[in-house]
Amino acid sequence: MNSLLKWAVGLLVLFSVLLNLALIVGYSRRTPTCATRSVHAPKGKHEARSRVFADLSRDEYAQVQDYMLRQKELNISTRQSTRPDENFLFLIDLRVPAKSEVLAHLDAHGPAPRREATVVVFHGSTGFIKEYVVGPLPKPSDHRDVTAQDYKAELPLSARPVTIGEYILIFKLLEQRVFLPLAKVLHESFGADHKHRLNAFEQMPRGVRSGERKTWISFFRDQSGMYIQPAGFEVLLNHLSTDPSQWSVERLLYNGQYFESVNALLDAYRAGSVQKLSASPWEDYGSLKPRSRPLQVGPQLVSPEGPRYSVSHNHVLYMDWSFAFGLSSLTGMRVFDVRFKDERVLYELSVQEAMSVYGSVTPGMGMTKFLDSSIGIGRFAHELVRGVDCPYEATYVDTYRYIDVAEAGRYRNSICVFELSLGQPLRRHFADFFSHSYGGMVNSALVFRTITAIGNYDYMWDFIFYQSGAVEAKVHATGYISSSFLVAGSLKHGHQVAHNVLGNIHTHFINFKVDLDVAALRLICLSSMSHMSQLYVLQSELYQTVVVKREQRLQ
Repeated sequence: MNSLLKWAVGLLVLFSVLLNLALIVGYSRRTPTCATRSVHAPKGKHEARSRVFADLSRDEYAQVQDYMLRQKELNISTRQSTRPDENFLFLIDLRVPAKSEVLAHLDAHGPAPRREATVVVFHGSTGFIKEYVVGPLPKPSDHRDVTAQDYKAELPLSARPVTIGEYILIFKLLEQRVFLPLAKVLHESFGADHKHRLNAFEQMPRGVRSGERKTWISFFRDQSGMYIQPAGFEVLLNHLSTDPSQWSVERLLYNGQYFESVNALLDAYRAGSVQKLSASPWEDYGSLKPRSRPLQVGPQLVSPEGPRYSVSHNHVLYMDWSFAFGLSSLTGMRVFDVRFKDERVLYELSVQEAMSVYGSVTPGMGMTKFLDSSIGIGRFAHELVRGVDCPYEATYVDTYRYIDVAEAGRYRNSICVFELSLGQPLRRHFADFFSHSYGGMVNSALVFRTITAIGNYDYMWDFIFYQSGAVEAKVHATGYISSSFLVAGSLKHGHQVAHNVLGNIHTHFINFKVDLDVAALRLICLSSMSHMSQLYVLQSELYQTVVVKREQRLQ
């Protein structure tokens, strides 16, 4: 009886499973699903000639690097551990052709401009920076020095950005000449030991006079969001020489007090003549981990019939829009040959610079004026997170870059493209006089985005293409503020944001290049508005209105 009961229960369970599977399959076939591909083909066709603006491919980077290494007279190294007195291949990037050559190719169907790469070499052996043009690509066969042509001067080696190889030497010097002699001071003051490290964050520019290479380095606790965890300790490092043994620590700042050497700080600390800091527990208040769980999942972007745009190589089609795109290691994202209804309205729209200027009573922040293109804006465009940085259904594009590396690297999903519902009508009208009617148009726009994490700041760069024919260049800053340790006089330069932490006053300057081509290649449009002027007399009453006086000149 028991075995019959077991068989009956087993058959019942099996029948239930099979019935559920059948129901799931049946209902899934009847349930409408979102299209993975566009139901309707996009307007226009992708333009193969737009590849004149395409970033270098991984193969092209490798070909340029191999060519430069074959030039024995240049004696170039690509090792990231290259010493400052050696010649280091720092940068390879696309050299965008001259506009006249590109337009002859795009509009007059002329030959494609010669494809070339810009190469920057730090010649440590001679003390100068050189910029070369290498081409044609693929299979480069020649190069030329364009430094004097492009910069009208020789570029001293002292003006170069700090490379990974130089950072290795700097950290080694700090360990041997600062951390080891001051181990007791750093432990008692900041709790620093083999488990609790202090991270370095340096000031720019590196000096106050041309030709200097002196850097104030501030130290922060190795915690989440270290940029708001200042320790109250800074050093001034002179690293001008190409011989690292000649580098020196010229000054130190401890709790707002200056010392001329490591030994001077150590002697004052032992003598008790310095206002000592006492180590406090390291608090992880800078973490981005949520403090509480969300109640429910938020809204998501969905395109029921698939995307209304198309991305092919470096070319985008969207409604009445089309454009080519790229990403410079130095300046960031850019678009070219932007057309609306087949008419070019922009030859180029590109990020050029992100600058931030700080104020502080301490030197690390007080002297800081970041020019992000000097270290590279586009080089910090990393993988975008689906559902956070961009919508899940966005189209993601990989990029390749060569800057301060041994070989070109691939950066997955570092650009995203998506259409965004703007949540408001493009235009609408509700009529309530004489008749009753309503008309409205749904509004959406195409977003072309990348995010560059440059130190403490994450800049979200958007080029937005509206159905009205307008284009918007937009940047949103997030990440962490830069901070300094709170000392006497600090509150004149910011606000306290945590215990002994000053959020320093600062301002941002963002520069875009906008090359408009509306109705002509060289366009100067001047307009002015006049004062109130007499227009007409009605029943002996004088009426005035505003007149717009326009002056326009096309070249």
